[in-house]
Amino acid sequence: MTDDSSRHADGLLRMLAPGSRVAGYLLESQIGAGGMAVVFRARDERLGRLVALKVLAPGLAADDAFRQRFIRESRAAAAVDDPHIIPVYEAGGSGGVLFIAMRLVIGGDLRTVMLREGPLPAERAAALLSPVASALDAAHSAGLVHRDVKPANVLVDARPGRPEHVYLSDFGLSKRAAAAAGLTGSGQFMGTAEYAAPEQINGRPVNGQADQYALACVAFEALTGAAPYARPEPMAVLWAHLSEPPPSLATRRPDLPGGVDRIMARALAKEPHHRYGSCLEFIDELRAALGLAPYVAATSSGPRAQMKVAGQDVTPQTTAAVPAETPVGADITGRPTDPRRGRHSSGESAQPDRSRRRRIGLAALAVVVLAAVGAVAAATHGSFGHHPSGVSQGAGQSGAGSQAGGLAVTARRIASLTDPASTGVNAASFSPDGQMLATADQNGSTYLWDVATHGRLAALLDPSSDGVHSVAFSSNGKNLATADHNDSTYVWNVAGRDLQATLGGPGIGQVDAAAYSPHGKTLATADMDGSTYLWGPGGSVIATLPDPGANTVYGVAFSPSGQTLATADIDGSAYLWSTATDNRIATLAGPSGLGMYGIAFSPDGAILATADQDGNTYLWNVAKRRRIRTMTDPGSNPTVSSVAFSPDGKILATADLNGGAYLWDVATGQRLATLSGPSPDSNVEMSSVAFSPNGKILAAANQDGVTSLWRVTVAASRT
Repeated sequence: MTDDSSRHADGLLRMLAPGSRVAGYLLESQIGAGGMAVVFRARDERLGRLVALKVLAPGLAADDAFRQRFIRESRAAAAVDDPHIIPVYEAGGSGGVLFIAMRLVIGGDLRTVMLREGPLPAERAAALLSPVASALDAAHSAGLVHRDVKPANVLVDARPGRPEHVYLSDFGLSKRAAAAAGLTGSGQFMGTAEYAAPEQINGRPVNGQADQYALACVAFEALTGAAPYARPEPMAVLWAHLSEPPPSLATRRPDLPGGVDRIMARALAKEPHHRYGSCLEFIDELRAALGLAPYVAATSSGPRAQMKVAGQDVTPQTTAAVPAETPVGADITGRPTDPRRGRHSSGESAQPDRSRRRRIGLAALAVVVLAAVGAVAAATHGSFGHHPSGVSQGAGQSGAGSQAGGLAVTARRIASLTDPASTGVNAASFSPDGQMLATADQNGSTYLWDVATHGRLAALLDPSSDGVHSVAFSSNGKNLATADHNDSTYVWNVAGRDLQATLGGPGIGQVDAAAYSPHGKTLATADMDGSTYLWGPGGSVIATLPDPGANTVYGVAFSPSGQTLATADIDGSAYLWSTATDNRIATLAGPSGLGMYGIAFSPDGAILATADQDGNTYLWNVAKRRRIRTMTDPGSNPTVSSVAFSPDGKILATADLNGGAYLWDVATGQRLATLSGPSPDSNVEMSSVAFSPNGKILAAANQDGVTSLWRVTVAASRT
């Protein structure tokens, strides 16, 4: 613990002691402590049962925004119905502290087991870690990312006369929440160094692949007695995660088959998309190499008991989660989390099982596609299938008694723009004249490309970069803004390729999006601190627009008139702001409550498109402030990362983290084409889409470091 976190924990211990009471719980003894919380064995005096009661530092409880996020995320933790995720009974606040009541596990944790037994036999290690993999996959399906998988968070319930039962614990507090309470210091890494994935260390977006990496580290340690990158100093450990190849498991355990090294190397790959598709896939591959049968996950025994939140009974399966960088109810210590499973809006029923909701959505999509096939075939005797370039294409469904009247689109990949130093393209943007494309790279550079020749023109290196996440040309094309995760936005002179200004972020860590106003005099930047900042020509902040939930803002877009600014928030809402008064004029709440990643106005400003983490793109009538259409992306990764309208407003492009881009008919909601990414690995994320000013070329940026240019042709106009 750092000095600051130690002071917080010490102060909490002075305030609470065995014999004290918190919200009807009698504290019996302390069983754990971390930087932001202390855990007690406590007795629920209402029900007479023993629980583990985690009490958070008073500094967190004093933050109203944190309290609300804490309760909502505690609901999310309780909502994951898996027999190997520790049950949460209650969450709330009392006497100036926040608390979570959980099942009390007797028997210690995996760290204790390894200290007692040394390197574990293959079968025992697999028996302890397979349920963890299953639990992680269940959490990932619900939109949760653990971010601190380690032996101390694998609890082993050992009671006389019963078989051991493994629980995954500690969906912890986020870095953002800790910073809000003053619990972090400059350069302090929030996590456990021995098990941290490279993307977590260097500040890149984190998903379930990071948990798989950590699980692989735990498996390596369980089998050998030491973590894969054990070093005397934490900084040396972090550096090894980033730069050194995975060590050989077979060398340290000669009794194990040599094939285990190949499996561990994949799970410990530096790039997330090179790892396995799920934690169970990794574990089953490891089990097979060890000569063990595939793991059969235990089924849930039914709905979990209701969890009490702030004095109200909440059925976990119908509750919602809060977005990324907010706290989740946990067991011992706090760590960052990712965007979560969401609430549902009034008037719309919520599906408690996300996978079931996706199956229903895909089935409905199949019905629509089949209906469209029949209508088009009957009207034109044509075909619906795969384009020679691998692009799925089709026509819109015609109305009853009419000719086929929808759009028919074809797309052909004409170029793949690849920089050998790329570590993943996060965004792409065309210059106003369409002659140049800018791509934002995770390696800290922005690349300028000649659209006609497909050659690279320049590389603009952001100073002290943590990865460029957004690029935006000014309306006259003279300047380019690059939003960086190092808390700065850089403005470049395009012609001279030189840095004109550095806009130091007023926020707390990373800038996720940037957009110029149509007149080019104002630059909007979206910040992790939950605010959107408007910058004037002199490089000074002229307005701060705080989103109500104080959550990360992932996208910004000006209306064509420049009178309205739209912001996409990780809290699941889009906010509309008047640029004349800097006031919030509307809130468009997504039906799922999951994070919104991308946002775009139609060319006439009448429609707003929002990209959602639930796999849907929503179209909103801006004037009436209501949702008018939902378009569901097919595929395995239900997150839409980017949206872009064609210049005529008839087509909408969406980029999906499942590795595909989709073209949609705005008028009908019909999917017109599927554009596959260049990588043979379908898990490589598609991060951004952008139309050229003439609408004939679509740029699709991919996390494998390639930006594809597609020639888009409208084969039939709507009649």
